Amino acid sequence: MDFDLSKYTFMRALSVFTSMKKSTWKQKLEAYRRWGFSENEILMAFRRYPYFMAQFEKRILNHTDFFVNKMGWERAVIIKYPQILGLSLEKRIIPRCSVFRVLILKGLMKKDRQMGYLLKKSEKLFLEKFVTKFEKEVPQLLDLYNGNISLLELGYGTEEVWKEPTVKCPKF
Repeated sequence: MDFDLSKYTFMRALSVFTSMKKSTWKQKLEAYRRWGFSENEILMAFRRYPYFMAQFEKRILNHTDFFVNKMGWERAVIIKYPQILGLSLEKRIIPRCSVFRVLILKGLMKKDRQMGYLLKKSEKLFLEKFVTKFEKEVPQLLDLYNGNISLLELGYGTEEVWKEPTVKCPKF
């Protein structure tokens, strides 16, 4: 699999690989393939973040659906930042992506930012760079982030905020 045997990542990969049955490994490969990931892309992500293959199949499908269909991201973002599949959809991804969407729609943030990278940032850094920084322009951003108000209550219809699906959902 082209790992550097002297790196700690190899030990994590070995642990993940040996902790599951061959049939489970194949199921996870198939879950990624349903979304169009190639064998090479899957292995690239696994080399970057071995726990990429330790995710539950449901998490793989739900997270990928959100990133591809709701956010309109290319699969390449997931390959580049495979750690994002390990993040909580409800507690981290949706709140942060809601903030990103509002900032983009208000013209305060560019669409081409490395959002996958930004999802990995610490809570403190995220709040400083994306919530506190724009509190004058969007006073309800912290309430949106904390789940106290919805995008609709902020004046954004779901069609306006979440990108329409660009990829059909795979057959489950």
